Amino acid sequence: MEMKKGIKILAAVLAAAGLTACSPGNGAGSEIKAPIYGSDEKNNFKTAEVKLMDLEEGENAAAALGYACSDALSVAHGGNLISLEAEKFQELKAGDIIAVVDSSELDYDLRRQSIMTDSAYEIYLSEGTETARLNYEYEKALLDEIQYKVDSYTLKAPYDCVITDISRITVGSEIEEGAYICSVAPVGDIFAYIGVDPKNDIPFKLGTKVNVTLTGKAYEATVISVPDSNSYRFELQYASQAVPAINSQDFYVKSDMIFADPYGGPTSADSKRNVIIGFEPDVLAELLEETPNAVKAGWATVNVITRKRCNVLAVPSNAVIQRENAYVVLYKDGQRLQTPVTVGETINGYTIIVDGVREGELVVIQ
Repeated sequence: MEMKKGIKILAAVLAAAGLTACSPGNGAGSEIKAPIYGSDEKNNFKTAEVKLMDLEEGENAAAALGYACSDALSVAHGGNLISLEAEKFQELKAGDIIAVVDSSELDYDLRRQSIMTDSAYEIYLSEGTETARLNYEYEKALLDEIQYKVDSYTLKAPYDCVITDISRITVGSEIEEGAYICSVAPVGDIFAYIGVDPKNDIPFKLGTKVNVTLTGKAYEATVISVPDSNSYRFELQYASQAVPAINSQDFYVKSDMIFADPYGGPTSADSKRNVIIGFEPDVLAELLEETPNAVKAGWATVNVITRKRCNVLAVPSNAVIQRENAYVVLYKDGQRLQTPVTVGETINGYTIIVDGVREGELVVIQ
C-alpha cells in the first residue's frame, strides 16, 4: 500500500511539473518536454503560430528596360546630309522621312529622262503604233529607274516604329554610302535585360517566371533568352543588305541576327551577354499605361525565385534554438515548454519544421 501511494504521489508531481509524454502524430515529437520556469506574463515575450505555408526566396538584379532588338538603318548612297528629322525615342509612322542625302547629281538625268518620256508618250498618242507604245514603255522604265534612285537618297521609316538609337552625324556632314543613321524597333517590342558573365552561374533559367518592378509595382515576366541559348531570334527585315566587314574584303549579310550588329550600328542588348526578359502583351500594355516614361527611365529591378517550398510547416527562424540539437519553446496552457524539433531548410526568415510540433501551436520568439 505504501508503494502504490508513493507511485501516485510521483505521478501527480510529474503532471504538475508538465513532464508528460507527447503522443506522436500530426508533427508532434515523442520526447519529453521540459518546462521553463519564470514569469508567464504575455507582455514579457512574443509568440508565433506554427503554420502551414508556402515559402520562397529570391534574388534581385538591376535590369535595363528598352527595345532589346532593333533594325539598324543606313543610307544607300553617300553625299551631303541635308536633312535628319529624328531623335531617340521618337515614334514614327511607316514612310515618315528620317534622313535625306543630297541627290542633286541626278537632277539633270531626271529632267532629261522626264522630257524624253513625255515626248515618247505624245508620239504614242498621235501614231498609236505598237512600236511607239514599246518605245514609250522603254523610256518610262528608264524614268522610273532614275526616280527610284533619287528616292533611295531619302531614308524612311520601314514600319510603325520607335527610334531606339541614333547616330551623332549632323546635317551638312559628308557621309559615305552605307553610313549608319539610326536603329528602330516596333513600338511595343520592349524587354528587360540583365548583363551577366556567361562564365559564371546565373540564377535566371530559360522559361523562369520573374517579377519586374518599376516605381514600386511588380509586373510578371518570363526569361526568354539566356547566354548561349539561341532561344530568342529576331529577323532584321530592313537591314539585310550585305556590308563589308571591318579590315576585310569579305561581306556579311545582316539577317537573322541575335541582338547585336557590330557593322550596322548598336542595338540595345546582346543575347550572348544578357538575360532577356519578355512581357505578355496585356502586361506590357498595363506597364506602359501606368509608367509612360518607363523606357526613357531605362531601369527596373528583377526578382527571380531561387527556392520555393509549398505547404510546409514552419515557424519564424528566431523561434528555433540551435545547440547540439534543435528545439523550440512551446507556449501551452500558460506554460513554456522546451520542445525538441527536427528542422529542415530556412527560407526567407522561416524554418521548416519536419517533426516536433503541430500546426496551430504557439512557439516563443527568442
